[in-house]
Amino acid sequence: MLPELRQDRSALRWIRGELDQTLREARASLEDFVDGENNRLEQCVGLLHHVHGALEMVQVYGAAMLADEMEQLALALSQGQAKRVEPAAEALMLGMVQLPAYLEKIEGGGAHGSDAATAARPRRRRPDRRPLHAAR
Repeated sequence: MLPELRQDRSALRWIRGELDQTLREARASLEDFVDGENNRLEQCVGLLHHVHGALEMVQVYGAAMLADEMEQLALALSQGQAKRVEPAAEALMLGMVQLPAYLEKIEGGGAHGSDAATAARPRRRRPDRRPLHAAR
């Protein structure tokens, strides 16, 4: 395995618990927003910004791009700029479900080829950011 991949995964493991907790809090804020507490969405934006920055720092760029799209959509929702609120909130919630699963694959070596056998197989795809972008 390449040393830089090993380093990325160890850095991800180091912050993973905090990322998961932050995503749970962001999800709770989004659920509160859907239930009518409009002021909770700004907290969601801040939490997603934290997740995005942390993923950039540990150089998990695919996950960081997804977190960035999530942050941008949450910001658009909070500013009343989303095309339609309900589909945007659903897309954001889907991203919050997909991101931890994707991080789990990376941490376990599933998103990168870790040996000759896995390197020969097609790479697993990142979660699709298009629904998040389209909802803005």
